Amino acid sequence: MKIIPIIIPSPKTGKKPIIHESAYIAPTSVIIGDVTIGEHSNIWFGAVLRGDWGQIKIGKNTSIQENVTIHIEMGTYVTIGSNCVIGHHAMIHGPTEIMDGCLVGIGSNVLHNTKMNEGSMIASGAVITNKEVPPRQLWAGVPAKFLKDFPENEEFIAQKTANDYIINGQAYREFFRKNPEFAKF
Repeated sequence: MKIIPIIIPSPKTGKKPIIHESAYIAPTSVIIGDVTIGEHSNIWFGAVLRGDWGQIKIGKNTSIQENVTIHIEMGTYVTIGSNCVIGHHAMIHGPTEIMDGCLVGIGSNVLHNTKMNEGSMIASGAVITNKEVPPRQLWAGVPAKFLKDFPENEEFIAQKTANDYIINGQAYREFFRKNPEFAKF
């Protein structure tokens, strides 16, 4: 039996995931329902994107890393822009909006009614809810609070990491294509 991602329609709404052909979807990830994944984005091992109660949109070149969970309240949405990195073990629970070039740190929680504006960052382990993070700011702590501004002339932190994960996703896709025996129990 092959290890493959679970990609199914929502049992509640019947809506099916829409995944760009250039996206990398790792074995053991789960994508359910009204989920759209943009070109060159990558969904890593153990990630769960559950669009059974509402809509999840992932932009281009975005990395959803291992064991990330993305879910929403009934009838709401999660939007994650392009060139973002959602770090390992993060929880995103909507309604939430994460704009282009954002980084959500490892093990952090971005919860209800939070908006992260372009180039903002939530530090590892932080918890944020019901806040709007201005562009190019770092927030940290539990609950998350403003820590510092990023310089205007500095490249978005997430941009280089997102590009690295595009290359990594392509390498994994090619590895499993050439070595199908590793995609089996």
